[in-house]
Amino acid sequence: MSHGKNPGARVWRMVASGVLNGLVPLAAYALVRPYAGSDATALAIAAGIPVACTAAVFAARRRIDPIGVVAVLGYGVALLALLLSGGNPLVLKLHEAVLTGPLGVAGLVSVVVGRPLYLVGLRWVARRNPAAEAMLRRPDIRRVAAVLTTILGGTLAIHALVMLVLAVRLPTGTYLAVARPIGWATLAGGVGILLWYRARLRARREAASR
Repeated sequence: MSHGKNPGARVWRMVASGVLNGLVPLAAYALVRPYAGSDATALAIAAGIPVACTAAVFAARRRIDPIGVVAVLGYGVALLALLLSGGNPLVLKLHEAVLTGPLGVAGLVSVVVGRPLYLVGLRWVARRNPAAEAMLRRPDIRRVAAVLTTILGGTLAIHALVMLVLAVRLPTGTYLAVARPIGWATLAGGVGILLWYRARLRARREAASR
């Protein structure tokens, strides 16, 4: 059995990721804040640690981590916005919501206008993937795509809204301690709903094929 298929190794990687993305920025902020020139500077250093580690892992292993890429992009956008806003720390607190918010809204809007992003992506993948092409021929694919896009878009939009509320109402130190776990719980809830819906679809199709 390969190391990548070892459940214990996956658990330890998840624990390490949780410490890196949750506890390390909090500890770094607490250590740096007394010496930093501003709250925004300390927050930028603390939030940048997981991003730097993600970039280092990519450089060493040449493996793209989608979550890490999203984090890097969000952090880069937030730093630019931080400079343009004159150093407002609220902007940097929301570096994840900068991406999840627009993506979530785009997904919900795509359902309203009748072009769910899941279906658009499936059509693009189907050009080279026979399995995706077969999925497009299912009679209920448009309805399924609308539901899946709604779940994904709604989850991302809610995540961004929760992060915004926490960023506005909590001081920076408290925000760093609780925001990421709450954000992960929000995303996990959406993933759970998505998996439940897919399992329900599978059960229906199996029952119909009997």
